[in-house]
Amino acid sequence: MADPLALSLRPWPSRDKATESLPYLIARINEQKGSFRNVTEANLEEEIRIAEAGEAQVTDDAEEGEDVKAKEEKLFKAREQIIQEVGAAYAASSYALDFISLLLSKHDSKAAEATLSPHVKGAVPLGSLGAEKMQEPSKSEVVKNTDELVGLGWRLQSLTRSADSLLNSASRLQQEMEHETAYWQEILSVKEKGWSLCRIPGESHTPGVRFGFVEAQPEFRDRGLAALRRESDGSIRLDRGLRWKGDKRLRLRLLEKGRCVSTSGTHTTPDNAERPLTEQLSQARNSLFDEELFHEMDREVRHLINQGVRVVRNAIRFPLDHNSEVEIDLIPLGEEEQDQAQNQSDSTIPDSIAMTLRILLSHAHRETHHRRTQPPPPLSETPPPRRVYPLLRPILEIKQHESAVKAAQATLRTLERTLSSASLSFSASQSPSSSLIPPSQGKTSTIQSLLARLTSPHHFSTTLALPSNLSRLNLSIHTTFSPPTFGTSFTLSTLTSPVDSGVASMPQPLSFPTAEKLATHLFSLVALDICSLLQQKEEETEGSEDDAAPEAEAEASITEWTQPSPYQAKLVRNRSLENGRRKESLSITVDREGLHLQCVKRDGKSGGYTWRAETGNEAEAEEEEEEERRDFFDILEEKLSIAEGGLT
Repeated sequence: MADPLALSLRPWPSRDKATESLPYLIARINEQKGSFRNVTEANLEEEIRIAEAGEAQVTDDAEEGEDVKAKEEKLFKAREQIIQEVGAAYAASSYALDFISLLLSKHDSKAAEATLSPHVKGAVPLGSLGAEKMQEPSKSEVVKNTDELVGLGWRLQSLTRSADSLLNSASRLQQEMEHETAYWQEILSVKEKGWSLCRIPGESHTPGVRFGFVEAQPEFRDRGLAALRRESDGSIRLDRGLRWKGDKRLRLRLLEKGRCVSTSGTHTTPDNAERPLTEQLSQARNSLFDEELFHEMDREVRHLINQGVRVVRNAIRFPLDHNSEVEIDLIPLGEEEQDQAQNQSDSTIPDSIAMTLRILLSHAHRETHHRRTQPPPPLSETPPPRRVYPLLRPILEIKQHESAVKAAQATLRTLERTLSSASLSFSASQSPSSSLIPPSQGKTSTIQSLLARLTSPHHFSTTLALPSNLSRLNLSIHTTFSPPTFGTSFTLSTLTSPVDSGVASMPQPLSFPTAEKLATHLFSLVALDICSLLQQKEEETEGSEDDAAPEAEAEASITEWTQPSPYQAKLVRNRSLENGRRKESLSITVDREGLHLQCVKRDGKSGGYTWRAETGNEAEAEEEEEEERRDFFDILEEKLSIAEGGLT
């Protein structure tokens, strides 16, 4: 039996034109995709690809759902608000239409009835509202005259008010011209004084004045510009910006054992409002200069800690000598001194140091300008380091050099007095004094010479003539905080000396870090030179003996004085006696206490003598014993029992 044929008797589905209309499709697209801006060709191709691959696309997540709900709520609220406003507008227009239609119903009831609302038709009869044009009442002559007088009075009052306003404007303009004239005259006086005028950045119509220093560091260079703002009376107010916290000044105090004994000069100034503008600018410049000076010194302190410089409670301190130090701080201008010293009359030292510091900072600005005008160095990835200005270093070098020179001169004076008491010669001829302010020569000014002295290493030199008059030494003192010295060095070198002397055997030249080590070595050289002098005297004595009339043969045979070590101030000689051979010796020592002579005679007995430095006081010199002022060679002959005619 053949398979039955299955036929569908259902009608072909009819097309619903409503579902294919454009508004319906747009609504569906908006519901599915959102705005048309989100429907792009790329998105549609991606959806087709995902559908063909059988992938599931997740379009709803929690955040997007919340955003959609929030947008829907916002949209519904906006829709309700629009509907309310449209309803209110519709009601207002309906009321106006009913009013006009009711008013016209008196003349044309049929046309008005067509535009009236049913509610008004039932509540108000047609033609109940009318309007008529009222005729203006006639005025009497008295009323007309009164109105004309009133109008004339109003016009006169307006003209009077206008005239007064013009007069007030003229007087105000005259006063404004006077104030403006005074303002520009004061600006002109500032320019005539040499101050640099410019425009304020960002305020092209506001004039400004530059009172700072172009070569200063950026944080201080930018603060050196102030606006010249006009006050209501025509005077000028110096507007220095928000970073200005008041003028300050540099204060230097000399402290002795923690107590202030001297302070740099203070300047009391009246209020800024009572002072001329040029004086205000000078004060602002000095204050900014002192602030930069203190800032640069604070940076330099980090490199001078090994020289005793330190910061204590926002103040810089550095030693001046063993008992005193200098304190530098920055205080507001006009601040009263809290610790007035008893003796404030002599402020030479603080004022001199303050003046020197300001000169050195000005010199640093000039060097910066000179480097800026030179061809720039090649470009590099790393910026050049910020330079530290030498401000405190020259002052410390000067003080350290003076202390070193004083210590060396004190040693030389002690040595000279000691040898003079023993009738031995010693002299020190110094080179011309190196004054800090030498006389200007040629085109070099005094300030340039002073700067050359301050910024260059300090040198002192003197020539020493030792007791033998055959040896001459040169003592030089060199002070600089730059490499390789980093301080003070004492150099002792030999100018002339006999080849066989102990002085010539010393290494040349020799440098010493302290004055005490220099003194110790110099004392040893003087002792060696005295030994050379003693040998020289012995040679002269032997040469002057008369060979034609010799004395009887001595019982003993005596050798010459010899020096066992060239580095030791000691002499020995041998004496042959009947009962044996004996050795005699003498040693010479020089120190700060005096010249010491120690002898060991042939009989084995020892003896000594000391020459001390002369005090220079005549009363004390008369009280000294005669023996203490005896000649060196007399004492030597006495101690060694030297026979007539020389050393035997």
